[in-house]
Order: sequence, then structure tokens, then C-alpha cells
Amino acid sequence: MVTRKIRIADHRGRDAIVLLVPVSHRFEKRNQDMESNPVESIRRVKGTKETHSDVLLKRYSDSDDLVRVLIAEDPEVDIELVGRATGSCDRVYMSGRGDVVYTPGIVEIRYGTDGTEIERRPKRIRPANAATTNVPTWSGTLIPVGDAVRRYEFVRAYQVMHQNALEFDFLLGIAAYLHERESMVLVGTGKHGRGSLILERNGPRYRGFLNGRVMGDGMRLVLYLAQSELRLSEDTE
Repeated sequence: MVTRKIRIADHRGRDAIVLLVPVSHRFEKRNQDMESNPVESIRRVKGTKETHSDVLLKRYSDSDDLVRVLIAEDPEVDIELVGRATGSCDRVYMSGRGDVVYTPGIVEIRYGTDGTEIERRPKRIRPANAATTNVPTWSGTLIPVGDAVRRYEFVRAYQVMHQNALEFDFLLGIAAYLHERESMVLVGTGKHGRGSLILERNGPRYRGFLNGRVMGDGMRLVLYLAQSELRLSEDTE
């Protein structure tokens, strides 16, 4: 389980760096055959570099020759290797010539509205901004819970956790504030606290929403992350 950190502010002008723990449903997954016997997945060799279709097309430039060879000799199958269990494997990147690339570069390609390529450039590094040294801002943007779940597509959820008594009091204040108003608050970056959240370097941009509940002496504060807003199409409006 990966634990992340985020620096958030509250409605009283205070801020703290707290933990984000993924919210997930745990269940035991067992693969079985039709007779309820346990089964497992095994990675096996499908082909080799010499039997790849690109290599065969270069070796036999005439399609008729290739068809005859495929029927008579089966060059696309290495009888000694195909079907063998591989064991653990490492992923490697290959060049257009079929050579292993040890230091691949990531290129960002921009396209126009008509689908034509406009620009190619090295992919820019986008740093994480959830727990930066910049003092965050309480956005003050409250959205009723019912409206939020209908407007946004939430793709991740993290429980906001404290590490000491002071952080617990800080989070309890936010949870009570949201519980009383039955609303979620927009959590983000920038001057107004409404900018996108990026949890890991070069990660996707999210819109964050905090939802809080108070239960007796305890509380539950969850950060929901959304990547898109749900809108009705023109045909259904």
C-alpha cells in the first residue's frame, strides 16, 4: 500500500501535512477451473525475434514465396522455445530496427484539431504538487454531496489520516465543518486553492474534493479525486 502526503488548509487559516491512505475494498481472489481446482497464470514464450512477422517479411519479399514457406516449413514457430515457461521477466523497449533501447526518451506529440501533427518535443517534467512548501489556500468552494456525485466522475479515493494529536484536531475541525453543511469542499493548488492536484511526478491532473463525517469522538475525512466533469449532451438537455 502506497501512502502519500498532502498539505491542506482549513477554514480557520491553518494548514498541515497529513497522510493519504488509499480507500479500497479487499477481497480474496481465487482462480478455479470448472471442477473448482485452483489454477494459476503462467507466462510462456509466444515467439522470438527470428520468428517475428517483420523479420519474415524482410526475408521473403515475395508474398507468394512467404506463403509457401509458411505452409511447408512453419518458420513463424520455434519448436524448441514456443510454449516454454519464462519465469520472471523484465520489460524492455525496442527500437524500430528491433534493437533493445536502454535509455529511451519520451516525446510529447501535439496534434491540431484536424488530426495533423503540429509539434514534437521532449516530454516536460511535471512535478507533484500535493505536498509542496507553498502554503495552501482554503478554496471555500462548497458543493452539496448529492450535487458532487452527480457532476463529477471520481476515479480515486484516499482517507486523510493524522500522525499526532494536533493533526487529529486539525482534521476533526474540517470534518465537522463539512459534516454540518453536508457538503464537499474543493481542494487544489494555486492562489485561490482551486488548481489541479498532481500526486506523483508526471502524474495525471485531478480535481480534489474533501468529504467529512463526524461520528461521536471519531471522524472520517476522505479526499475524492475527479478527472472529468459529467455533462448532459445536447440531445438530452
